[in-house]
Amino acid sequence: MNQSFLIRNIPKKIQKQMRYEIKLINENLELKEELNLYKSVHKSHPNSAICNLYIKKKRGKKVWIDKIIQYWELEELDMDKDIIEWLKPIRCER
Repeated sequence: MNQSFLIRNIPKKIQKQMRYEIKLINENLELKEELNLYKSVHKSHPNSAICNLYIKKKRGKKVWIDKIIQYWELEELDMDKDIIEWLKPIRCER
């Protein structure tokens, strides 16, 4: 259900407090998700150097990506300017 609909049915005195609590709950969930992402770096990429890892989005969800090792997965990621640059072929120098 829509949160604004539920809050609208609550007495005016409590609405402000409820909006604040909902905001805190949403912020808490976002921070927990981000913390779990940072905790997972050593589980998902144990042999990668930290300097080669980037946080990118895959289907809207944040994931760690090592552009050196996981080059075949670059096309599956949500496109941004970094990924477009990584997908360009590298010219050989003579």
